[in-house]
Parts: sequence; structure tokens; C-alpha cells
Amino acid sequence: MSYGQTTPCNAPFNNMYIQLTGRVAPCWKLPGSCDMWSKDRSLMDIWKGDKFQKYRDALQENKFLNRCVECKKDIDDGVWPLAKAYQNYPVNNMPSMMEIELSNQCNLECIMCSGILSSGIRKNRDKLPPLPQIFDNTFLEQMKEFIPHLTELRVNGGEPFAQKILLDLLDIVGELKPELKVNIATNGTVYNKRVQGILDKCNIHLNISIDSLIPRRYEEIRINGSFDTLMKYFKIFKEYCHSNKRNLSIMVNPMNMNWEEMIEFVRFTEKHNCALWYNTVLYPMHVTIKHSSSKDLQKIILYLNKEIKKVKGYRNYSEAENLINLIEVWYLDSVDGTTISRGV
Repeated sequence: MSYGQTTPCNAPFNNMYIQLTGRVAPCWKLPGSCDMWSKDRSLMDIWKGDKFQKYRDALQENKFLNRCVECKKDIDDGVWPLAKAYQNYPVNNMPSMMEIELSNQCNLECIMCSGILSSGIRKNRDKLPPLPQIFDNTFLEQMKEFIPHLTELRVNGGEPFAQKILLDLLDIVGELKPELKVNIATNGTVYNKRVQGILDKCNIHLNISIDSLIPRRYEEIRINGSFDTLMKYFKIFKEYCHSNKRNLSIMVNPMNMNWEEMIEFVRFTEKHNCALWYNTVLYPMHVTIKHSSSKDLQKIILYLNKEIKKVKGYRNYSEAENLINLIEVWYLDSVDGTTISRGV
């Protein structure tokens, strides 16, 4: 197996993305064109298999297969590409990072989510039977071979703190490599003794999703969520991260019902001394900014350009800049024209 250090993307060389359906790929954009985990096809079989190698070979020749072309477009447009997320992780004979979604078990039914990532949505909105729990003790045993080689484990999908299979995996991490950096994307509304036990034994870093700082709007977006509960547990998680020198990030989904709050999150994260990330929401179309009319996109850009001047110098100012740049790309994709001046 050959490895390249200077390819446009290192994901096939240092990462495994494991989807709750059992699909395994170099990153979250590629599961449809990669491999499938089962009791008869192990994680090691997949890592050493032809499908991963196909992407390695292509990138070493500066070729972009399937959805890799989306990162190529982002690079060409000057937008932060997904490929950049993998450039600083070691390239060895084993993955140095894993991104895992082991279950869609979730206590919320967010309007921008789907049944594939939320058990509640699948049951109540989609009227479909539960997804099978594919991963079991066989998977956990196989993970023991990979955990010692990892420098980071990223956890997404559903609500991780509500998933027994994930908590069982983190128990193993705590036993084999407690110093392993574990990044967990959580909605911040689940906290109990089991969760605290995981926090105590593992090196947990938290990305907490908050889509509005207005209680009514938050609860309209995150159905079944309580803003008061979120803020109560946010204080606990913040104290844990700050006292243990762990990373704390706020993740926001900019949509057509909350975009005017995006700069307010720069202030919120400044106050609470945490990082800020904006997700790109592409589904469903009626809530996305990207699929807004060119007139509405222009309105959003002008408003955010005005508001961002008020937070210049804040730690997450550049994140807001990147968001505006992305929306400007969407605007330019919808009309012929030039970027709208920020006036700074």
C-alpha cells in the first residue's frame, strides 16, 4: 500500500468515516462509493481493500473521483474545503483519525435533520420502522486494534450521549488509550451519571449545537428540545472543558429563520471563551440559505456585512467572514455579478 504526503487530500491515507448504515469511506462525502462493514468484512479488510486504494491512487495523480470534485471546486473558489480537515493528521499504515456514526438514536427532531440521523424523526415524521443497530460487540472488538493508533476520534450522528453502543466504545477508549482526543458533536441536552463517567475517564472535547439564542426559536428548530435544559447543561459542559483544558466549540446551522443571529454567536462564543463553527445546511431546501432567491441572498449578505463590523477583533471573527464568503459564492452562483462589498 502506497501513501502520499503531498496529495490534495489525505483522507484516504489517514481517515476512516464509519456511517451508521455500515458504510465505510475516507470521508463523509464518499460512503455511497466505498465499502460496507459486516461481520464477514472487517474494518481491517476495508482499510486495506481496493476501494480505499482507488482514492489513494487517484489523488496521488491529482485526480478527483466522484464527490471529491466538490472539494476541488471549493479549492478553486477559495472556500474552505473539506480536504483541509485531514491535512494535519499523520499518514501511516493505520488510520490516525476516525469519524464515526454508530446509531441514529436521538432525543430531538430538528427541522434540518432527517430520519437517517434521528430516530425520532424516522418514527414520527417519516413513519418508518427503526434502523437496525448494525454495530455490535464484533465491531467493538475490531476497534481495539485501531484505537492505539489513533490521534483523534470524532463522534457524530444522532445524540451520542444517548447511545449505548457509543458509550460502550468510549469505555474501551478509556481503558486502552485514555489520552486519545475524542471530539463529540452533541445537542447538549443529555447529561447523566453515565455521561459524567465518560467525561471523567476519557479525553473528551465537545462540539455543542445551538441554532438560536432565542428560546422560542431554538425550540421551534430543535423539536422536543428545551432551551433552559440546554443552558443548564451547557454550564456543566463548559466548566468540564475549561477546567480540564479541553476544546469547547459551538456549532450553528445557519438557516433562513436564524441567519440574523449569526454575528450574535460571535459575541456569545467570545463571552464563553469557546470556538465557533458554522455548518452548511443543504436539506431540506425550504430551510436552507443556499437555495434562497438572489434577492434574499443579497439581503443576507448586506446585513451580515454590516453586523460583522461590530465584532472585528473577536476570536471567531474569521469564522463569520468565512460564512459570508460562502454565501457570496452562492449569490454569485445564482446571478452574474461581482461580490458585494463589505466596506471594511
